[in-house]
Amino acid sequence: MSPVAAADAGDWSEMDAFVRSRLEASGTPGAALAVIEDGRVVHQRGFGEDSRGRAVTPDTPFLWGSVSKPITGLAVMQLVEAGRVDLDAPVRTYLPWFRLADPDVSGGIKVRHLLTNTSGIPASASGEIGDRYDNAPSALANAVRDLAQIAPVAEPGESYAYSSAGYAVLGALVEEVSGRPFGTYLHERILGPLGMEHAVVTERDFERERVAPGHRFVFGTPVQFDAPYDTSGVPFSHVGGSVRDLTRFTLAELGGGQLDGRRVLSANGIADTQRGHVDSSVDRFGLGWSVSTLKGTAERMVWKSGALPGHEAMVIMLPDSGRAVILLQNAFDLLRAEEFHEAAFGAARMLSGVDPGTTPDNPLATILPWAMAGLAAVLLLCLAAPALRCLPGWRAAAHARSRRRIVLTAITSVTIPLILAVLLWWLPSTMGGTVAMVLLWIPDVGWGVVAAVVLALLLAVERTALAALDLRRQGSGGSSDAAERQVRLPR
Repeated sequence: MSPVAAADAGDWSEMDAFVRSRLEASGTPGAALAVIEDGRVVHQRGFGEDSRGRAVTPDTPFLWGSVSKPITGLAVMQLVEAGRVDLDAPVRTYLPWFRLADPDVSGGIKVRHLLTNTSGIPASASGEIGDRYDNAPSALANAVRDLAQIAPVAEPGESYAYSSAGYAVLGALVEEVSGRPFGTYLHERILGPLGMEHAVVTERDFERERVAPGHRFVFGTPVQFDAPYDTSGVPFSHVGGSVRDLTRFTLAELGGGQLDGRRVLSANGIADTQRGHVDSSVDRFGLGWSVSTLKGTAERMVWKSGALPGHEAMVIMLPDSGRAVILLQNAFDLLRAEEFHEAAFGAARMLSGVDPGTTPDNPLATILPWAMAGLAAVLLLCLAAPALRCLPGWRAAAHARSRRRIVLTAITSVTIPLILAVLLWWLPSTMGGTVAMVLLWIPDVGWGVVAAVVLALLLAVERTALAALDLRRQGSGGSSDAAERQVRLPR
């Protein structure tokens, strides 16, 4: 019997209630859940609605974000098993034109380094090539060519740095070696054989499946975000489809590379992808998968989270017991990423027979958007304050100040907003991002930053102009006073 057809009639109401409560707490409008036990699908269902008002079902398409990476890893491993790619060969063996800003480091990057995120490509490079929404035939190759301006942060194999850019390079490698567009290769070698009939890996798929826009959050309220497809991001972020499609991929992973009698990779190859090869910041990383232990249990967990502005996906496999949880959500808030992840982690813990646990609140997610809005409001008030100069008392005070005091006040009034503007613009780079990325992923914070920077710069310009005006008026007033005193001297 097909593992997909063998749905269990068990009672999943408790898990459903837990997932629903997490969705309500996060404000997520819709989601789809699937559960696998003993290598069989035992539960699938939808929650809520999509952004077009349609009820979410197990057939509703979503975008999967970084869950695309294990699929890219599988594609590379197919070429390895076919003898067409060597994991320990330099990437330039297959992509002679591949370059980073340091050509020597580029030449030392091996295929394995890309798969394990140890290539030396910085995490910030993802911002350079991600979210381009480029659907030209050469979109992927063009994105990889743009890495020529990126400076590596370490020697290949030296340290771990999570990088979507590395998986873009792997996608270009698959295109070069196979002679097919990356999406076409996936359809022919992975998606088709596994029966992932509604999977999305091309702009045409995206339009055919009518993928509904997801939701970003603005001051805690989910707001529809209608973004185009991004062919250049398929290897690391833009594979999509329904929870049924992703469940079939998960079944093949749990089944040692085989589903319904069709094999996409050897059992040894699958085991290698799911084995922790290097230490990451919180667990170990395989060839596309994260590997750790499910919190609250002793079970080995192979998992991957994925997110895009408006979508979130989680695949959590417990390979030793043949169990898994797959959860897709049509909203995402980067400041509350843990909250979104915990909906799936909690369901996985329930599947293992332990308490799902609680999700800690992140006060920053609530405070930061309002703090940025408040800062912008304060700067706006400061910008409007010179209107008080028209009052007689203000004018008298200005004339009474010495030139030295006017200059010192001007320096302070100009320096503070300039420093503030620079800090606000620079802050995202400390987290491997840019202001453009903040605008895309956290729009309320992003627009608050932009507004505050613009207002701070305007304030600096205004205070410079006002200081110059005060100096001019004081000089003019001083000359008049002297003349008046001279006229009144007794003869």
